[in-house]
Amino acid sequence: MSVNVKEHLKLSFIYTAVAAFAPVLQVIIQPVYEGSDMLGAVDFSQLAITELFTSLIFAVSIFSMGNAISRFYYDVEPDSPGYHRLVSGVFSSILFRGMILLFIAWVFRDHIGNLFHQPQLQDFSKYGFACIVTGVGRAVNITAAALFRNEKKILSFVLVSMGLGVFRTGFQLAGLFFFEMSFIGYITGSAIGTGLVALAVLIYIYSKSGFRADKALMKEINRFAFPLTQYSVIVWALTYADRFMLERFPTDLGIYNTAVNFAAGIAIVLQGLQGANQPEVFRVMKEGIAEKQDEIRQLSNILLMQSMIIVVFAILPTMLYLHLFYETDVRQAYGLVSLVFMRSLLRTQFIVFSYPAYYLKKTKIFLYLNSGAMVINLLLNYLLIPQFSYYGAIAAGLISDLIMVSGIFYYQKRIVEIKWSMRKTMLFPLMIILFTVIAEIVRINAGFDPFITAVLITMLASSGLIYLYRNELNVFIRKRWKRS
Repeated sequence: MSVNVKEHLKLSFIYTAVAAFAPVLQVIIQPVYEGSDMLGAVDFSQLAITELFTSLIFAVSIFSMGNAISRFYYDVEPDSPGYHRLVSGVFSSILFRGMILLFIAWVFRDHIGNLFHQPQLQDFSKYGFACIVTGVGRAVNITAAALFRNEKKILSFVLVSMGLGVFRTGFQLAGLFFFEMSFIGYITGSAIGTGLVALAVLIYIYSKSGFRADKALMKEINRFAFPLTQYSVIVWALTYADRFMLERFPTDLGIYNTAVNFAAGIAIVLQGLQGANQPEVFRVMKEGIAEKQDEIRQLSNILLMQSMIIVVFAILPTMLYLHLFYETDVRQAYGLVSLVFMRSLLRTQFIVFSYPAYYLKKTKIFLYLNSGAMVINLLLNYLLIPQFSYYGAIAAGLISDLIMVSGIFYYQKRIVEIKWSMRKTMLFPLMIILFTVIAEIVRINAGFDPFITAVLITMLASSGLIYLYRNELNVFIRKRWKRS
């Protein structure tokens, strides 16, 4: 096989472990500030709204520069004038958009606060600017991590990713215990911690590449990034529309957002896997998509296998953690874990089928495809949340994600022919999701313990993975046996 599986898996492990550090640290320390005398479900609902704003600022300010720098990096020589123009232009554009967003937020601060029912959220000035600093800082740090990953500068990638986790979490705790035990203290701490890491990144980037401007290059980059940014904003709407509509039910939102935060932690872990996978896929595609189908298929199968293992085997530990260490109504989130984790499988499928469109720079499809998914998602949330609360939000998310996967799959088949292993890339992940949905519907109506369905899901997925990947496992075991 042309793909060095051992080296690829080693890099995948490193990138995944490092990417997992910050989100895992965030959820591990939650019980430190959750409790009867600290933060409860209503406070967690307010944290959900601050993350709504932070994520929107991130999506607009980054303007898909992480994707752009990952793709355009292969069009320039390392450490060449073109490389320095690329890097400097990308980071300067992020800062420029951040300044514009600060100005817009200041002008419309009173109108933004009026969008919410909870009095604590109506004074946007108290938390909004901290959200903006956090979002822009996150954009700088994520783009730097993407650059270092493509350069294979593992130490730099580790320092940025783990530094962000330590500083952000440390200052969040400081904000809560030394400033204000509320969402205000939390987001203030986030802004300080994230901003300090971003400042260090910018000093390093500009000291190396200087302040350079290449209008022709940035015009090409922006043309590539604009449809992806539209897509990112649509994904933001798909992700946070449910929380906006649940805001009038603070306790339900706090419970739902807690489960979704754990799912977001898993999603970031999977982004680490995808981050290790994407450069290898692009390198193979550079040699010819038609000629290198076996390698593309192999890398994609590895990504899906790793994703399914992480998602499925994280369900029970997450449920136990929520059940054992949380005190308030937030604890009820453990019953939602199986369902909310399933969206990560659909998103991994979407990434796999998106690779050809990204590489061939045919990114306009993301605007049309995801606009349709967003409209359906908003409509479903509007119809289902009043009747089914967070279960309606989960259903809307799964349906819209499935539409996105189906759409990009058929578009990919139109632009380039890749003979996927359909059982591995499409059918088996969908079977796990369908089984989870049916099992949870039965459980909710029959009143079973959520742990029963979680065990059944784990057993089914484990059996299927062993059967589907038996050849890969046999090769791995034989190699290990010979060495021993």
